[in-house]
Amino acid sequence: MRKHFTLLALFLGLFAEAQISDRGQPFAFSPDYQSLLAQKTPATVVLPALDVQKARKEDADTPGQERFAAPLTADISMDKDGTWTTLPNGARVWQCEVQSPGALGLALLFDQFRLPAGGRLFAYTPDGKTVKGAYTERSCVPSGKFTIGLLPGATVRLEYFEPADAKGQTQLHLHRVDVAYEPAGLLDFGDALPCNINVNCPQGAGWQSEKRGVARILMVFSNGLGWCSGTLIANTAGTAEPYFLSAHHCQLIGQNPNFDFWIFDFDYEAPGCANPPSEPAFKSVLGCERIAFRAETDFMLLRLSPLPGNYGLWFNGWSRDTTGVNHSTFIHHPAGDIKKISVDTAEAVIHPQALNWGGIFGISPAYSHWKVAPDFGIFQQGSSGSPLFDPNKRIIGQLHGGSRNQFDPCLDNVTYWGRFDFSWSQGASPQTRLRDWLDAGNLNPSTLNGYPQPTPPTFSISGTVQTHWGLPMPGVKVSITGGGNATIVTDDSGHYQFDDMPLGNSYVIKPSYDTSDLNGVSTFDLLLISRHILGLEPFDSPWKTIAADANKSNSVTTFDVVEIRKLILGIYQKLPNLPAWRFFPATATFSDPTMPFSGNLPPESITIPNLQGDFPNVNFKGLKVGDVNNSALPGQ
Repeated sequence: MRKHFTLLALFLGLFAEAQISDRGQPFAFSPDYQSLLAQKTPATVVLPALDVQKARKEDADTPGQERFAAPLTADISMDKDGTWTTLPNGARVWQCEVQSPGALGLALLFDQFRLPAGGRLFAYTPDGKTVKGAYTERSCVPSGKFTIGLLPGATVRLEYFEPADAKGQTQLHLHRVDVAYEPAGLLDFGDALPCNINVNCPQGAGWQSEKRGVARILMVFSNGLGWCSGTLIANTAGTAEPYFLSAHHCQLIGQNPNFDFWIFDFDYEAPGCANPPSEPAFKSVLGCERIAFRAETDFMLLRLSPLPGNYGLWFNGWSRDTTGVNHSTFIHHPAGDIKKISVDTAEAVIHPQALNWGGIFGISPAYSHWKVAPDFGIFQQGSSGSPLFDPNKRIIGQLHGGSRNQFDPCLDNVTYWGRFDFSWSQGASPQTRLRDWLDAGNLNPSTLNGYPQPTPPTFSISGTVQTHWGLPMPGVKVSITGGGNATIVTDDSGHYQFDDMPLGNSYVIKPSYDTSDLNGVSTFDLLLISRHILGLEPFDSPWKTIAADANKSNSVTTFDVVEIRKLILGIYQKLPNLPAWRFFPATATFSDPTMPFSGNLPPESITIPNLQGDFPNVNFKGLKVGDVNNSALPGQ
């Protein structure tokens, strides 16, 4: 019976949602805003139709690098594309359609992605059946890169909500759109062959810890995207260093891997044994760096971006022993589908012959691989890089490739796995072996058990809030978001401190104080603002200029005088467009202090990306709206 010999990475141009998402629905779906937003049809950016004939010829010319989608260059940003709508509360909504005629699906890649606190981005199909998001400041990563996974059809709608106090703080640039052009490429949820076994079936009952370390990888290349599998791997120091083991050939199935965009989806699995009717939620990490690889045993070691402390993952152990492997198990994501498990009840044997993978994939030396023929479950493209476990639940290799029945792929599966013990030390440098990374203390054990994701260390974030003229501000509410939300109040000296903030999270700190709008506001301020407008006595501080902007128009005009006069006369109990106090980072600077509105104002919050230690001096300056002679009394 003829068998088909294959590598097990799957190259495709689409993927499921893969970053932290706060869910919710776009404003376009809300009855309260539909009529307002419907007044403006979202502007459409029409990209070229993909040259499918050319793409298929390229596929034929590069055997082993199959793909089902190809990228188009884009240049889409909020400052020149789409449509803005101002809401009654001063917030704004940006809408934009992205279209490529004839596309079966679109995936979006951003080379700039910075969202302020309160910003919310959605991507959805025009019929509303597929929605991605909301993406918020919690979704952002230090690299500033981002991906939004496949949405079916030729058109995607983007919607961004900008809070009233965050104007100009968003950086969003869509530089690439991947276009699916082959129906067979729409592979992810539900597309694995039915002879695969979900990890929560009886065969996986004893693997509930180990499965938490296995993830599917969405790999981004200059010419498309693809699936592989892999696992977090333990180190002898027992730390949470996010080392991740996969297959070397995974980085060869496309051109020029861009590791900043690679996505790792953990806990992507059915809750029970049966396939679920809809796609389950999962936990994702965006971005990695490649730190070691070697072709002979087909291993690749990555270091992922910091793992969120609340993911509850597992670092799988390993063994350099080559005896006693009387049965084996592997956990994987075939075709990018939900997590599966396969079991071989017979002995795993060392393959005594060389393996010729063809073309750029080369030849593996004799005795460099394990040979396993699973009795329960199978493998498919996309399973590459998954871990092979011995009976003690330790990794002994990662999946390279195999053979299967060409006419019935559920029969006669044989798999080959690069040997962990060879990968450990046979390379000539740290970049070609594992020991330097997984055993930095040179303890040299032959085995290491797995362990749960360590609880990350915690640190404090602290600072002071003062008026811009230097008085401490007690009683100011200071909120923090990211890795848990909290609000505290400044003490008599204007000091605040958040304790027990986990390592690796990104945080946004924002003060607020919205009482006593008349505090420090009098007719004398009206006189000073009028003299500034007339050029008779310009303000000597950018802070005073911003304080005079009572209607938040980013200018100082007689309309501001009218607003403040209404407050003094009691027509207003509160200014309609602004809180009583505004706060900016104490380190804020202005390119032209005499005209602070000539550029974007500083953000009214402070973002700390990837917390790595105690973070003091997160200080703010406050200004009292309407008070331009610094007469307001803090705390009142």
